Amino acid sequence: MASTVNGNPSRAGVYTNTTDATVTTAAVFTTVSNKAYGVTAKIVATETADFDEQAFYVRFALFKNDGGTLALVGSIATTATIESTAGWDVTLDASGSDIRVRVTGAASTVVTWCVQLEVIEVGAWIANQGLVGG
Repeated sequence: MASTVNGNPSRAGVYTNTTDATVTTAAVFTTVSNKAYGVTAKIVATETADFDEQAFYVRFALFKNDGGTLALVGSIATTATIESTAGWDVTLDASGSDIRVRVTGAASTVVTWCVQLEVIEVGAWIANQGLVGG
């Protein structure tokens, strides 16, 4: 089950486990209409049986929620992929109005993932009135 990362633009320590090579949602941030979202995701993972495999990932992305339709703008920037064993993976995507951090482990391997997700959002700003809608 995914952990929710709402209510605060930045949260550390959102955890999940994988037990196979199935893509799993590790964290979710729910967006609102008519805003842009800059996302930085830092993910560290370790194989939990004997801790002999680790990984670290950094991903950047820009999303827009235009009238209730969330979409990735451009492509995801893969800044870092550091793995002791190749094959694990991390990506970001849009599903409905949610920005998701998706992780993939390995077959017959329990992997613990920790996600730090920072989201910067902006909508319409009107001088002397503030941010519209939020």
